[in-house]
Amino acid sequence: MIKEIVLDNTSVKYQITFKKNKNTYFYFKRKGYIQINASKYQKEKEILKFMKKNSESFVKKFNRSLVLNLTDDAYRIWGIEYRITRDIENKNIVIDHNLLEVKEPDLAIDQLDNFYKIIEKEIIMSEAKKLKMKYLNNGLIDISDIIIKTRYTTSRFGSCNYRLKTINLNLKLVHYDKQFIEYVFLHEIAHLIHQNHSKDFYLLLSKLCPSYKELKKELNRKFKR
Repeated sequence: MIKEIVLDNTSVKYQITFKKNKNTYFYFKRKGYIQINASKYQKEKEILKFMKKNSESFVKKFNRSLVLNLTDDAYRIWGIEYRITRDIENKNIVIDHNLLEVKEPDLAIDQLDNFYKIIEKEIIMSEAKKLKMKYLNNGLIDISDIIIKTRYTTSRFGSCNYRLKTINLNLKLVHYDKQFIEYVFLHEIAHLIHQNHSKDFYLLLSKLCPSYKELKKELNRKFKR
């Protein structure tokens, strides 16, 4: 059940699900609420006390999670706005790219989020595979055996584990123009060579992506980071 708490004069929606966790985890969801997966041994009043104690941090992350949302009736795929409609006959989310429409089944908000996560991962991975093929023979970095993964994060567009030759792409990139996921992809593969943000790193990145400065600035602006 969705409830509300006031943190730093900001009304924040939240939902608590008690599980067999040792710890309590907070997820800032696409629909504008915090999903709290709590240990069954923890009480709700203890969780709320912790949230109030850390109000500034929670409000900052909550507001950041709202950046990508338009309204309850709109959704973006690669920067293009899709109208959201409800269809009680559907059991899954259906995307009509011709009509620019997303049809949602009549499900609870957390169930819908799970469906969106699956869809967004499919979209991101499809585009990432195209980018891998596009830059496979870039002449600067061997990406023939890189592993591409996805995840939701509130502060990072991507990450790289150079030892495992693995890059992670933020699922929220699906809402932005494709030029931004391309920039993030190139940024992360550059970390396979340089693990910091040194001059050598940016020199390499500039060869892969000459417009990286403009793209980085614009993505930070859109993400309000």
